Amino acid sequence: MLWVRFAGKSAWQNKKPPKEKGKAMSQKIFVGIDLAKDSSSIAAVDEEGNKTLSTFSITNTIDGMEKLLSKLKGYEKDKILCGMEASSNYWENIYSYLKEKGISCLLLNPYQVKKYRQALGLKIKTDSIDAESIAVLIKDRKYDNLYISDDSVIEIKELVRMKFCFARRAKDLKKSVLSLLTLVFCQYTKIIFHPFSKVSMEILSKYPTSIHMKEKSSVSKLIKIFNKYQGCHFRADKAKELIAAAKNSFYSGKAHRSRGISISMQIEEISSLSAKIEEIENEIMLILNPDDPNGSPSSFEILNSIKGVGIGTIAAFMGTVGNISRFSNSDKLISYIGFYPKIFESGKYKKKNPEIQKAGPRELRYMLYLSSVAAIKHNIFFKKYYNDLVSAGMPAKKALIKVAVKIVRMMYSMIKYRTFYDPSRIFMQYHLDSLAA
Repeated sequence: MLWVRFAGKSAWQNKKPPKEKGKAMSQKIFVGIDLAKDSSSIAAVDEEGNKTLSTFSITNTIDGMEKLLSKLKGYEKDKILCGMEASSNYWENIYSYLKEKGISCLLLNPYQVKKYRQALGLKIKTDSIDAESIAVLIKDRKYDNLYISDDSVIEIKELVRMKFCFARRAKDLKKSVLSLLTLVFCQYTKIIFHPFSKVSMEILSKYPTSIHMKEKSSVSKLIKIFNKYQGCHFRADKAKELIAAAKNSFYSGKAHRSRGISISMQIEEISSLSAKIEEIENEIMLILNPDDPNGSPSSFEILNSIKGVGIGTIAAFMGTVGNISRFSNSDKLISYIGFYPKIFESGKYKKKNPEIQKAGPRELRYMLYLSSVAAIKHNIFFKKYYNDLVSAGMPAKKALIKVAVKIVRMMYSMIKYRTFYDPSRIFMQYHLDSLAA
């Protein structure tokens, strides 16, 4: 079998004469599916790499799937193997439909498919060529089948991604508001230390600039806002301080109306995002911590016993990793997350301070890094571990990544062996030192 290229097109050329139809259909068939938003391209080869079907397209609908099944009608289901890339979320419906029909499917890494297509020497990219490349890839068994999570894990993953997106948007809005406040009311953050607390956001939504505060506010109006929030200890002196600062503000007053509208709208969006994030967190908790009639602890309860590791990190971990048993050891899990160095060597040159690979789930790496920062503040054993690394000459950021890796190893072992956090086992020497002290 040869792969022939000409005039920007591709074709299969067989040196052998075509086989009889009955014999061909008794062989195993490998179906490559190149996914797109509205339609998909289909190609199929047999065990010898010969094309068994002319490349065709289907719509990503039930009618399109029925067309695909009709093309494969002459083949036994256990002789059919379909492969597709994990492109966006296009694969999910087609994959689920084929699995329900009893057809074996593989989910492939798009990066792996791309490199395999390049290894074939193809210099052009079309949907039909991609479909043919996938078919040959699964025929040659040059693939790694991706893990498919169960429904509860997919739900957590979607919620974590949504929360991450909302949190990132809220963070950008807060930066924008603080930047504007520096111009229109620079003294505000020196008087109100937490500008995005509920009471502060209501003040800013009504009096976003020093001009608004000076012209429209009063001590009684501000006290009324203070009294709406339980736990707010601001009184008349704080109200007078805000008004006095507004009157003595250095702000020129230019474009104060439009800038005030900008701050008010951004504050309103931050408040809305905070409410949505809280709603997402409540939904995550319902999935993470279900009631067990047998009374056995859930994975969330086990991981939540680690002091310094919060709910957000646990949700990101469980939603991304899924079934921990698919990793034979913690090293493979760490490699999957992307906490391994990017080694570069050439001749006598060797990079001294390699960076981490940054492959894998970005949200989980971010949450684990934040968790490592929290852990060295609230967990004396992690703090000691971090300080020893820094004292040995390791850069602070690299030491934090080492702490994050330590957390991953702990989480892996705790779920695998169903044990709660025990510092006497994990940090044995540090625990003995603390007892001796």
